Amino acid sequence: MVNVTITARYLRLEREAARQGEESDTPGSTIAELIKWSYADSPYCCYEDEDFDDVKQLFMERPSIAELEADEWNREFDSRLKAMELAMEMLDDEGVFALNQPRESVCVLVEIMPPDEINTEIALRLNQAESPAMQAWLVEAAE
Repeated sequence: MVNVTITARYLRLEREAARQGEESDTPGSTIAELIKWSYADSPYCCYEDEDFDDVKQLFMERPSIAELEADEWNREFDSRLKAMELAMEMLDDEGVFALNQPRESVCVLVEIMPPDEINTEIALRLNQAESPAMQAWLVEAAE
């Protein structure tokens, strides 16, 4: 089961890379390396997005971050980022990231764009630094 799941994940990446490669005349292998860690280019981007409608509503009830002054903006931003990190910790504690594969083969991330050093700090808190997935992320994508 583990090998099947890991294989399926890589097959999805390969299919997405091939699709994007056809659109751009770039080899799929090149595209795969470029999008491997990209949330926006992932075949899982917005996966079952409708399941997060309640969460989206909670964020909508918060102050509009775009209308806040600098200090308030920073506090609100930090609060939202911490909430997302806590949610990932809670899901990890429930074993969600180890359902179909070993947990160490999954790199759980809460990231901001454009990339920032905070992404690496959060990743190190959410994952075992020595896990293969985390080591790969640190080499290939960390800030």
